[in-house]
Amino acid sequence: MDIRKITLFVLVIFSGLALSGCGPAKKIETTITPTPIPRVVEMPAEDRPHISLIPRVDGHELKLKIDKIPSYVSQIEYELLYTATDEGNEIEKGVGDTIKVTGNNLERDLLLGTASCTNGCKYKYDANINGGTLTLTFINQNSQVSTYQTPFRFVSGSELKKTKLLDLPTENFSISLNNPASEFFILLKNYRPGFSVFSSGSGKGKVISITPSTFTKTDLNLISGEYLGP
Repeated sequence: MDIRKITLFVLVIFSGLALSGCGPAKKIETTITPTPIPRVVEMPAEDRPHISLIPRVDGHELKLKIDKIPSYVSQIEYELLYTATDEGNEIEKGVGDTIKVTGNNLERDLLLGTASCTNGCKYKYDANINGGTLTLTFINQNSQVSTYQTPFRFVSGSELKKTKLLDLPTENFSISLNNPASEFFILLKNYRPGFSVFSSGSGKGKVISITPSTFTKTDLNLISGEYLGP
C-alpha cells in the first residue's frame, strides 16, 4: 500500500476515535435573577410624615427634619433643587442622598453651597436663592416606593418687609403679613395636609390674611407655624 494512503488511513481512524471519545457537548446554563422593579404606591394620609425645612441663622444651610416616619419605611431618598446665581449666571444647584431609616425620625443638614475640607474647611455659599423643590422618596421593605414633591419658597425678613407677602404661586397659596422678624423664612406644602412656614429664629410677624381663606392658623402673631385647610 502507498505510504501516503497508509498515513491518510491512520489519520482518519485516529480522528474518528478522538471524536467518538468527546461525547456530546455539555450545555452550560446560567440563571439571571431579575432585579425587582419598585412598585409606586400612594402612602395613606394617616401614615404621612411631617416635613420640616429650617433655615440656619445665616441662611446658608437648611436642616431637613422628617418626623413620624412609618415603621415599614426602610430608606428615604431626598433631593433638594434650587436656583442660584454664580458670577452673574443663573444656574440650578442641588443636593441629595439616600438615608437608611433607623427610627421614626431623622434629620440632615443641607449646605447651600460647596465645602472644601482638605486642610480646614472653606465654604463657597450660593447666592440669590429664592426657592426650589424638595423631593422625598420613601422606600419600604416590599420594594414599594412613595414619592412626595413640594415647591418651597426661601426669603429673608428684609425682603418680606418690602413685599409683605409670602407665597407659593404654583399652589395658589399666599400669606399677607406685616412686621416680620429680621431672619430667614421658608414656606412649603407639607406631606401632611396643609402648609408650613419655618424660620431661622423666632418666626415673629403679624399674619394679616391667608389665601385661600379656608386655611387657618392658631397664632396670627407668628408667621412660622402650620396653616391648616378644610
